Amino acid sequence: MKSVCKNILIGLFGFISFTACDDIDEADRIIIGKVEEHLVQAEEKTVEAEGQSFTYVDQHQILIEDFTGWRCVNCPNMAAFLASNIESMYPSVIVSLHPASNSLSNTDRVASNFSLSCTLADEIANTVAGSNVASSLSLPAVSIDQMLYEGQALHSGDTTTVYNTLRSLAYDQYISYFISGKAYANLATNVKKTSDKSYQLSTLVVPGTYSNKNVLLQLWLLESGIVAYQSTQSGVVRDYVNNHVLRMAINGNQGEVIALGEDYVVKNHTLSFEGTSYIADNCSVVAIVSDPNTHEVINCIEVEL
Repeated sequence: MKSVCKNILIGLFGFISFTACDDIDEADRIIIGKVEEHLVQAEEKTVEAEGQSFTYVDQHQILIEDFTGWRCVNCPNMAAFLASNIESMYPSVIVSLHPASNSLSNTDRVASNFSLSCTLADEIANTVAGSNVASSLSLPAVSIDQMLYEGQALHSGDTTTVYNTLRSLAYDQYISYFISGKAYANLATNVKKTSDKSYQLSTLVVPGTYSNKNVLLQLWLLESGIVAYQSTQSGVVRDYVNNHVLRMAINGNQGEVIALGEDYVVKNHTLSFEGTSYIADNCSVVAIVSDPNTHEVINCIEVEL
């Protein structure tokens, strides 16, 4: 076994001083958004199971769900913020969801091959934020580990408050697992190409400190590098690049309940690209284990095809 060191950048927030900066020594100035480096020791482990070798990193990763839309002028700002201020600072996986019923994400007036929306995104929005909210959900909105918090919707105007709230929530979730020792399970997924259009997925769930409980396993297909229209505050961009877009649920929209004991569990699934225009080289699989009752994410990983 080897220990994997990961640099974690934690955002620190300061108060605005009414003293002119010129009167304060450079080294003593408080800078909003200033970061300091934290070192997390995350152990890499290997398990031999069902004739395969699975390798996982023993740590909780945050699932960041970005509810977005191509007609949403503020959504590109949120996407850029999540990538540079949360994904790069914490062990995390980002999923971009385009609810089909939301007027800011549907594609009723453009070519079908441009469509980014899916009804699965609506189901996830309803799971996270309550029933029948996908159509009225203000975009962009973000959930961290499938828990939606007040003030996360980003509207034109005051973006700083929203960003700082998201930084704080990500930091709180980071602390709860890495400092407070909140129980979590671990995941590893092996991908094997079986034909031009299909793959065999084998997912290992290791109970760890989350043993003797039921978990919900969900497998999602994401696609990146999708060039499409996007509204911005400066107008419509025709060649906007969309990344980690949710495309399908591999093991059903509701996933499957797994009873964890003291030992690992392996689940096998088939991924088929038949009847789709998705580019496999641009796709990845996200495996998520969550609490079946509260839906809070226990852990997640992303594996490229």
